[in-house]
Amino acid sequence: MKHLYKNFLQDQRVYNLNEAFYKRLVEAVTGSEAFHFFRSRYANGQKIYDGHIFSTRYEGRILQVIQREPDSDYPVLRARHKKWDGQYDMLVLTLELSEEIKLLLKKIVKAWLVEKTAFEEISSMLPGSPMSNYENSNPAPVVNDDGE
Repeated sequence: MKHLYKNFLQDQRVYNLNEAFYKRLVEAVTGSEAFHFFRSRYANGQKIYDGHIFSTRYEGRILQVIQREPDSDYPVLRARHKKWDGQYDMLVLTLELSEEIKLLLKKIVKAWLVEKTAFEEISSMLPGSPMSNYENSNPAPVVNDDGE
């Protein structure tokens, strides 16, 4: 399996290219400029380089992408649904970016942000067991939780 941006956590240039991939993806499916919804810089202005690589809000829905360094020989893409601030539906995707996941990712992002597809339908689009996806009934805004 071919993983993309493999060393994004060790190389800031690769991280920036990886982050730009998500921005272009969202812009392509929504037709609007994508902006980070959650903070991407520390208070001192220094950029945050971690696995919480991208987040955006579009028409009342939030998408957060948590990317892990690749270590699997199979496609990794999990999802959870949360309520952010008691009002926004938020889809949190945890993945290892590979060619296989890239193909599916565009469909999922479009379904979530543009088509307003329900989480249950998004969950059914994912590879693997439905047990790897869950809905968080806790409305507390826990942003940097990757579900593990």
